[in-house]
Amino acid sequence: MRRDILSWSFAVLASAAWQGKLGGGPPKNKQTKNQVPLAGLPSAPGPHIDKIKALPDNTWLNLGSPAADRKWGKGRGRSWSAHMAYAPDLKAAFLFGEGVHCWWNKQNNRYMDDLYVYDVLGHRWICAYPGTDVVNVQLKLDKNGFEVDQDGRPVPVAQLVHGYEMVSYDMDLRRFMFMPGGSGDWQAGAPFGKKRRGWGVHGQGMPKNNSPWWYDVRLGRWDLRKVNGPAPGSGLANVSAYVPSAKRLFYWQAGQGREAWFYDPRANAWSRVKPKGPPPPFGIDAGACLDLKRQRIYLGGGYYPVSKRPHAFWCYDIKSNAWVDLRPKGKPCLGCKRYGPNHAIMNYDSANDLVVLIFHRWQMNPVDGDIQPGPGSRGIYVYDPAANSWSAKPLAMPKGIGQCPSGFYNPDLNAHFIHVAADSGDNGVMWVYRYKKGQKGRGKQ
Repeated sequence: MRRDILSWSFAVLASAAWQGKLGGGPPKNKQTKNQVPLAGLPSAPGPHIDKIKALPDNTWLNLGSPAADRKWGKGRGRSWSAHMAYAPDLKAAFLFGEGVHCWWNKQNNRYMDDLYVYDVLGHRWICAYPGTDVVNVQLKLDKNGFEVDQDGRPVPVAQLVHGYEMVSYDMDLRRFMFMPGGSGDWQAGAPFGKKRRGWGVHGQGMPKNNSPWWYDVRLGRWDLRKVNGPAPGSGLANVSAYVPSAKRLFYWQAGQGREAWFYDPRANAWSRVKPKGPPPPFGIDAGACLDLKRQRIYLGGGYYPVSKRPHAFWCYDIKSNAWVDLRPKGKPCLGCKRYGPNHAIMNYDSANDLVVLIFHRWQMNPVDGDIQPGPGSRGIYVYDPAANSWSAKPLAMPKGIGQCPSGFYNPDLNAHFIHVAADSGDNGVMWVYRYKKGQKGRGKQ
């Protein structure tokens, strides 16, 4: 009994410290409401919202270019960054991840580790963080070995080379999160190598024994915490997803180690889990989405290696802590088993209880024996979890869906949003797609 009481007491104290009630949390925010970039969200609905609501089944709408942030401009296209994390409380989605390796804006000297937010109701970009100033950045290492500014605030300098499926949103604590996954800082032409050596950082500057990076929308700033106990290492092209029912972040290291972890934000602790069943047979760079109804995380289309099985579509069952070889009927992408974040956008369509795969780029160069289906494979493929089957043929989509799309599903509007732009270019437009209007009562969260 005494052990249970002590454990409970420690949990209460840890939670209080996390919230700043014991002085162990983050300092009080000194910014005014108007200085916090996302304080005005959600916006009042613009006229485009009625157009989206009126969309018939299997219809696309080109909303044009979102309005630019008044100071920092537009969100740019990013390769291998298919997933935009949607924040239901803000009615907005986060765009994060580098595009062209080691790229920075030569006009304002800001590196492409910026964080942009697409305001759905306002059809505009808001710059939550403009990226690292490559000319004037001066950092130091704190006691945890994290790079911090003069005020001791962690700064995410070139922490994620692309977005992949490594971004998510904690709707309970209202924080955008990402897992560090390497950068282009080691490449020739990168702006931070020599500077980092000057403040004691060697290599790519990836933190160790750390929480996920997060951006607190209420405070308008980044943070990173040292965790007690074991923690996963950094890695490229992995999968993370915040699970609202568990109030934890799921993280799958698909490359070296092939480990599954959960991060508990309130306890600031990682726990490694060992799922039952056969793990996905493919490697890094898989597409992913969370099935809210069945509490599953679908993963598919990864490579290095490409799946040698007849299909490349797996799931992690959260409730049973098990990998499931779904063995679905049918084959998406006309049999191509490479449909990760640079080839497709994978969303769970909660209004219809389906997985919608927007396959925009066919496989031009086969990898590990993967087939080359050609341009006729472009289109929308739909997976029905109840029937465990894929649609046989793709639904057509506009020719304009190309270059470097990033997207998300908005359950309020029952619509898929796709931002299309050149890699690191600010020439983007926003498309909207509705698969079906959905069955009454389905899709509520």
